[in-house]
Amino acid sequence: MLTRDEILSTIDITIKTLDIPPAIPVWGGKQLYIKQLTRGQQDNYLKRQFGQARMKQDRKAVQQEFTGLNTYGHDAWLCAMSVCEPNGDLMFTENDIEALEGKSGEFIGWLAKEILTFSNMVEEVDEARSASAKQADDIKN
Repeated sequence: MLTRDEILSTIDITIKTLDIPPAIPVWGGKQLYIKQLTRGQQDNYLKRQFGQARMKQDRKAVQQEFTGLNTYGHDAWLCAMSVCEPNGDLMFTENDIEALEGKSGEFIGWLAKEILTFSNMVEEVDEARSASAKQADDIKN
């Protein structure tokens, strides 16, 4: 049986070496390391990309309120949160996001997809995208 101390003290975020496909200009054939996103980072990513929905109640009615955070650079943010040194130390900080946004869209986009896949988030992102589209339709109607 797992204990609280065992769960909280165990390092369970893994690191992976990526081989950049030769087809990606400039970076093709090189390698880098990524680490899985933590649960908190996964939640932050979903909020950044899809906003938040919450119920708002006033004296007259209960309304659904959808709040988009107007934060952009999801792929660059993912790279800053995951690209790391072999020992797991992050290579970038949030201060580097703007600079990462200036890099090749093909490279950063490919890297973001790899991070989402390695963090086992592809299905979760698809579900959030569907829910967000449904909320947008509900708001329009």
